[in-house]
Amino acid sequence: MSFDVVHTEKRIAQSAGVSGPRNAEDYDPEKELDANRYALIVQQSKVPIIALFNAAVKEDTSFLLPLMLLATIRTMRRIPRTFFIRNGPEYERYVFKTIHWWARRICRIGRIRLQVSGAEKIRPDRAYLFVSNHRSPADIPVLFDAIPQNAAFVANGMFRMIPAFSFWMRASGTVFIEQGNQKAELAAFKTMIRRLKQGRSLILFPEGHTHQGPGIDTFSRGGIYAAVLAGVPIVPVCLSGTDKVIRPGSLHINRRSRVIVEFGAPIETRHLGMAAKKNIDTILHDTIAGMLDRQTSKQGGRPRQA
Repeated sequence: MSFDVVHTEKRIAQSAGVSGPRNAEDYDPEKELDANRYALIVQQSKVPIIALFNAAVKEDTSFLLPLMLLATIRTMRRIPRTFFIRNGPEYERYVFKTIHWWARRICRIGRIRLQVSGAEKIRPDRAYLFVSNHRSPADIPVLFDAIPQNAAFVANGMFRMIPAFSFWMRASGTVFIEQGNQKAELAAFKTMIRRLKQGRSLILFPEGHTHQGPGIDTFSRGGIYAAVLAGVPIVPVCLSGTDKVIRPGSLHINRRSRVIVEFGAPIETRHLGMAAKKNIDTILHDTIAGMLDRQTSKQGGRPRQA
């Protein structure tokens, strides 16, 4: 996600409702929201997860998002054991067991009707770069639940500020990116290559933000090219329906939303010619856009607009 705060605090507070509606009548599901709202809440608070919880209590009249935040806080009781199994396969199993429990719990609380296809294409003994479109904050738990192996995210550095969640993100091997800091971005790119070469799978949102329009937004080539340099396969992943669970900038969960996760055929980067490597971002963009069109057509919706 991109969390560049480009609006004034006053404008965000007025348009996105930082303090949150106080009752069901105040909640307007059609209001256009800004994903920068989350960054503003976090940056203005000494205890970010409590600030998010309080805002969610005010806005989510069904209390689903507060329950999800409580599930996140609950994982803190599993942290002490990590200091006694600091490295090795037992540590990794423990970390991802916790993360997968959390992801399934989030999906269960929201009663997300998750439909996964193409998972059989993923070999458990190989490292991949999973490249996905990005529609909603719900994409993170949905992908953790759907991907049939352990994989860490390439994520915005803001997530370091959220207690409990940030601990497990770091423990899983998340590559944090400080957007706008070229030196830090280059270091993160090198870390991605190193992790992939070490056999650790990563998950990337190349749009760089949660896209609210039709179809999918332009892909950035940088992070994708790490897989080319590391020589690992790239798996195109298409998400649809997560924006129905929670819209970017919202603190309101819509229960029983149908979410589809489709894994495309892995692209073997070692077999690509120079032209394909150079245009790998366009190839993946068009592949995932085609997957999204097919999903939309099957659901009786309108295909994306070019």
